[in-house]
Order: sequence, then C-alpha cells, then structure tokens
Amino acid sequence: MSDEDELDRTPRTNLGEGVYRLLWKRILDRGLRPGDKLSDLRLSHELGVSRTPTREALQRLVSDGIVRVERNRGFFVASFSASDIAEIYDLRATLETMALRAAAPRLTPDLLRRAQIDLDVSEARLNAAQTDSEKLAAHTAFLEVDRGFHRLLVELAGNSRLQNMVEGLWAQIAVFQWAGGFRDHVTVAAITRHRSIIAAMLDGDVERAIEELRQHIDEVKLWAIDDLGAAGHPSLDAATDRA
Repeated sequence: MSDEDELDRTPRTNLGEGVYRLLWKRILDRGLRPGDKLSDLRLSHELGVSRTPTREALQRLVSDGIVRVERNRGFFVASFSASDIAEIYDLRATLETMALRAAAPRLTPDLLRRAQIDLDVSEARLNAAQTDSEKLAAHTAFLEVDRGFHRLLVELAGNSRLQNMVEGLWAQIAVFQWAGGFRDHVTVAAITRHRSIIAAMLDGDVERAIEELRQHIDEVKLWAIDDLGAAGHPSLDAATDRA
C-alpha cells in the first residue's frame, strides 16, 4: 500500500496526523533529505488534501526540531552542523543519565537479562553477516535493539516531561543518523557499552552504570560527527553553506 493510499484511508478528522506521519516516514526513509524544501501547496496537491492539515503537520515537525521554517521562504528538512550534533548528544547524555538513576529501582534482573539476550542475538547476526546487504540489515536490527534499550530506561523513569524531551532529541538524531554510515567497530563498541551498563545494574552499581551510559553517548556523538563529515553529508554541507 502506498503512502497516499494509506492517507486516503485516514478519517478526515485525523488528516493532520496522517500527513504528519507520512512526512515523518519519508524523512526517516531518506526520501526527504536535510535541506530539502517542503512546499505545503505542492504537498497538498500531491496528497490530495487541503493546505490546513498539511501546514498543521509541518508545524508539528518544526516543533519536533526536524523541520525548520524560514520567513518568506517556507519549510525545509532540518540540517545540522557539528556543533548542533554535539549539543543534541550532550543534552541527551544529561537527560538519559538522569532517567537511568530514576529507573534503577524498576530495572529488574529479568528485564536486564532480556536486554542481554537481545544483545546476544544482535551480535550473532552481525558475526554471521557476509554480504553488504546482510551487514546493513544486521546493523539496522541492532539500531532497533539500541533504541529499545534506551527507550526502556527513559520510560521506566516515570517522568513524562523528561520522556518527551528525550523523544524530541531522538527525532532530531533520526534525521542525520543513517544506517549506511554504520561501521562494524562502532556497532561492536556500542554493544560492549550496553553490556557494561547491564552488568553494572545487575551488580547493583548504579553510579558505574550511569558513567558507562554517559561514555556510550559521548562516543556515539563523536562517531556521528565523524561519519557525517567524512561522508560529505548534506546535513553538514548545508549548515556550512549558511555559516
């Protein structure tokens, strides 16, 4: 089923939500790239809806930080400079370590062991991958495990405002994070950090787990900046052009 067909099945009262999800999916799937212009008029014609739900969806994406609006120019998929990325990850480290401290009493041994099993499965799939497509699929699968683990920590913190703030940061990260840029040693190092966090929690050493989490996010920040710069990614190119 195409995106447009799915939108046709959306109740008219929820068209803004439907357009929002469609555009969000296109950004995540790289159909829309950093710096791309989003014309509410063109999108309305393309999707067969009025401009009202389209502009509503675009304004929500602006609130998410993944679309920017420029006066007299319109809407654009957000571009991120190296300093933007550093700020996002530094804030993420602060909020997620806060979440881990709050979630610690609810992280039962059963939950932690299930997280270990997820890592075991991811590592086995990575080791078994032979072709480029298999490796990409294995890296992408680990990304889902990675997100699931971090989401568990934030949800168990029981702080809805903190969760909303972190979700907003993850949304921005999704714009410049691309599966094709993953490198084997980066994923292996991330798995090692996850194991260290889990081991510390199983030992009851919350402070050690918090430090491992902070170092993990700091490492990912440096890899993200390095990967984007090395690839000549539009996020950095567009930001440099505006500087």
